[in-house]
Amino acid sequence: MVHAPAPQGRPMPSASGRPKRPLWHWLLLGGVAAAGLLMVAAFAIYIGFQVLTRGNPQTTLEDFYASLESTDCELFTESTTETFREATGLTSCRSFEENLGDISAVEYQVDDRINRQGYAIFAVTETYTDNGEEVEVELRYYVRRIDGQWDLDAIELVQEGTEPIT
Repeated sequence: MVHAPAPQGRPMPSASGRPKRPLWHWLLLGGVAAAGLLMVAAFAIYIGFQVLTRGNPQTTLEDFYASLESTDCELFTESTTETFREATGLTSCRSFEENLGDISAVEYQVDDRINRQGYAIFAVTETYTDNGEEVEVELRYYVRRIDGQWDLDAIELVQEGTEPIT
């Protein structure tokens, strides 16, 4: 039997027990990994978009007061829940304009904000003029998150001696 001589200075590489993987195998693995990374990136973008567009309950409160000052029924409807409108009797633009058309200016100051699961509660001091006399009222506004949008759901008159919300 005749053997080829070993190259001088280097040992012969030993034969591997497994054959090399074909190119299509590596391309398939790379494609699956790229698709997985694309799905993770799309999910991260979706979550980021949801977080950034979730709105601000403070804006809802500001919109509510702006709708009163400008008698803007559309803005009032957009910033309040149907339950609130039914409870106040302001279910149509006509009733809104008849009942609140005389409001010229209401000053308000947000004293405190408490966040709850699905709610933001604002303690507000409201100042307005009634028959030439300045009136100051403490209120609690309950702004509720419904379908990703913040809407005014209830207003509570704070009586003297009422427990603070913590």
